[in-house]
Order: sequence, then C-alpha cells, then structure tokens
Amino acid sequence: MLKQTLSRYFFTAASYLKGRSEKLAIKDALTASESPTGFLVIAGIGLSLVVAINVIGSTPNSEHEASIDQALSTVPSVNANTGPATADMSLQPDAGAPPNQPAAKSKIETVTLKRGETLIGLLKRAKITNGNAHAVVNELSKVTNLRKLQQGQEVRLARLSDKTREIRTLSIRDMFDQEAVVERKDTVYIASREPLETIELTHLVEGTITDNLYLSARRAGLPDSVIIELIRMMSFNVDFEREIREGDQFEVYFERRYAPTFNDTENGRILHVNLALKKQPVNATWYEDSIGNGGYFDHKGASTRRALMKTPLDIAVVTSTYGRRKHPVLGYTRMHKGVDFRARTGTPIMAAGDGVIEMSARNGSYGNYIRIRHNDTYKTAYGHLSRYGKGIKRGKRVKQGQIIGYAGATGRVTAAHLHYEVLINGQQANPMTLKLPTGRVLKNNDLNKFNQRRINIVADMEQIRKRGQILAGAQTAATAAH
Repeated sequence: MLKQTLSRYFFTAASYLKGRSEKLAIKDALTASESPTGFLVIAGIGLSLVVAINVIGSTPNSEHEASIDQALSTVPSVNANTGPATADMSLQPDAGAPPNQPAAKSKIETVTLKRGETLIGLLKRAKITNGNAHAVVNELSKVTNLRKLQQGQEVRLARLSDKTREIRTLSIRDMFDQEAVVERKDTVYIASREPLETIELTHLVEGTITDNLYLSARRAGLPDSVIIELIRMMSFNVDFEREIREGDQFEVYFERRYAPTFNDTENGRILHVNLALKKQPVNATWYEDSIGNGGYFDHKGASTRRALMKTPLDIAVVTSTYGRRKHPVLGYTRMHKGVDFRARTGTPIMAAGDGVIEMSARNGSYGNYIRIRHNDTYKTAYGHLSRYGKGIKRGKRVKQGQIIGYAGATGRVTAAHLHYEVLINGQQANPMTLKLPTGRVLKNNDLNKFNQRRINIVADMEQIRKRGQILAGAQTAATAAH
C-alpha cells in the first residue's frame, strides 16, 4: 500500500517537475528530509523521479506506471503507519460492477468549508440531495466531532456514478494520520476511522542569532511551533533578555512526519538542542526511560527542568528590573518587587511551574492578577493581564508552561506589559537571579542509555552536515556547468 501511495505521489510530482532543471529537481529531492533514514526514502524517490522525468517526456502514458514501478523498486523499505487505502477512493471498483470488466472510476472532488458553514451546508453547495446529505452526516457524526470543523477544512467526496447528486464515499482528515470515512454499502452508509500512511523523519535547523532567537530561528527555517517549544524548554536555564547575544549559534534537531497522500508534514518533538552562547553553552537531549518517563537532560545527565521558568512568556524583553526605581505613574522612587516584560496586549502568559491557582481576580494597581502556589515555599504572581486563560480560577491546578492569561495594560500602568513576581515564603525575590535546584539526575543504566542515545543523535546530525556540504558542492558545480 505504501508503494502504491508513493507511486501516485511520484507520478504527480514528476508531472509537476517536468520541464524544471535537473539541478532543482535534485535539490527538492535531497532536501525533502534530512534524517538519515528518511533521507534514503525521500531522496530515493526524488532521485528516481529525476531519471523518470525524461522517460515521462518520451514515453506513452500507458508506459508511465511501468517506469514508476521500476524506479520505486529501488526505494528502501521503511516503517510506516499503513492502513486501508481510504485515500484511493478513485481506484476502487463500483459496487456491482460486472466481473472481468474495467472498474469505473469515481472522480474525487475536494470541497473546502467556508466561514460559518456546516457540513450540511457544504454538501448542499456541492449539489447533494438533502436526504442523502443528512444520511451521510448522521453516520459520519458517529466517528468524528463535526462541531470542531473549521473554515478551510477540506472534504473529499466521490459521487455515485449513476446518481450524481448522491455520495458514494466521503472522507474528512481530522487528524494528521487519520481520517473519518463514510462509504456506501448497498443501500446504507457505514462510517469508520482509517489510518493514513506516514513516514517518520527528523530535521536539523542551524543558524546564527542576529537579533533575537525567535526571529533568527524563523529565518533559518525553524517552524513556529518548534520555536515556541524551544523557548519553553530552554526558559529554565536561559535569560532570553540578558544571555542571548548577536553571533550566538543554535542547532535544533526535531522529529516530523511526512504524509505521502497529502504531501505535507507535521512537526513533532525536539530531540536535541545546542545553544552556543557566549556566556556558556546550553544543550538538552530528549530521553525516555523504560517505563515511559521522559524529559530533557544536559550532557551530564541532569534534567534541564527547574521548579520555575525564568521567563513565563515566549519572547521576553525586560523593561524594568527588580529593585528601586522611579515609578512611571506615581513619579517617586520606590521598590519594584518584580520584573516587567514588554508584551503586546494578548501575548500568552504561561505558568512558571506546576501549582494551584491561589488568586485570579482584580487586585488594585496590579489590575487583572493571578497568583500560583507551587509548594509550601514558592509562589509566582502575574499582573496587568488583559484577560484570563480558559478555565483559570481559584483552586484550579495548572501545569508548567500552560497558558494562564494574556498580557495587557490593566491596573496602574502606562503601556501593555507583564509584571512578574516570585515569592519565597511570602516575600518577593528577584526572579532573574534566583537559583533553583535541578530536577532528576540520570544514574547507572539510565545514564548509560542516555549517553549512547546522545552519541547517536550527534552522529546523525554530523551526517546531515556532511550531506549538506556535498549537496552545496554539487549545486555549485551544476551552476558552473550551465
């Protein structure tokens, strides 16, 4: 089944690339994935595709499939999530088709949900009869939550060949690796959930910081979701205002999955991070023990997680530090018992640590205010919020990194920002200089397994760099030749 899916993708991509230069086609193929295993799969397909471009241009259509099969026979086998070919509705024979006769194909139509539109409304727009649309939707609702469908959701359908206003098969991809499918069986509809083929890959992004980590990482090609996770996981050990400098370098190695049917990818967990900071290098590697307890650890096997994050928001710019200052509204000097971070109204604010909401209400000059009790010693407080997070109220238990509210300008302020405090035994302390103990430290067998995993990851990253150098050299040579 994977080969069939790749064959279809291969032909589509080959048709698209026909007429482009071989240099660009090779580049597309080689950069589709950088993981050592995934590279063999995608690059194998891509390089075979380049060879087949000329074949497609010089052979009849009837010979395309044989050419593709021959090319795909060289592709290494991979571990993929393989299931029924729900994406192949156009390849399935019509019910009741006479034996020994070619199966009639049903054209697959893709219809996109409009703003404020329901699935019934979409089917009406697609000229499906009212009764048939309700029958399909009622059955489909058994396997997916249709209320969660949003604008832009794609719905794929095939019509009955003899009744074009009735549905033969309909599918909605409501998860990256699954779709909800409803299919006509005789005179009734049967709904099911079907897996989609996916290929596990990894990807390496490297770069140099020229302004701040977020913008530099985006320019280097790191997806937003991975950047946010990077900032969250490193917030325990890095002060993004004071410790990030121009010229610092970063390496981020993360998981992602490729879905050949839809030709798209989903970003996953970060596997390894290295921040080459001028002050001191910081690194973290993901490790999960035999009973499923996972976390990030430094090169010595010590957990990178602390009881509290240094900064409770993704992009932190300090506008006012802990200590005595001239109050911007009152005009006289007084003690500032927290740290102010510049933040536009609506910027998500995260819980600095696990704990219980002790207060979530208006609090004088603090405006909208949240205080979290983490244990008998530590509390954190967040002021001037524009609004509270969903479900955030007194007594609610929260997790570290969970969004608890949004920055604003409520209370006695001159502009939108976050006022952040750490209280130790009821007394405010400087959040930026606070020394917190590390968490778990790997020992014995776990430490040995972690070290080996880290060695393997670093070796994979080195292979990727070498391939990048070879590819860059090949591109330079190709450019010179042309």
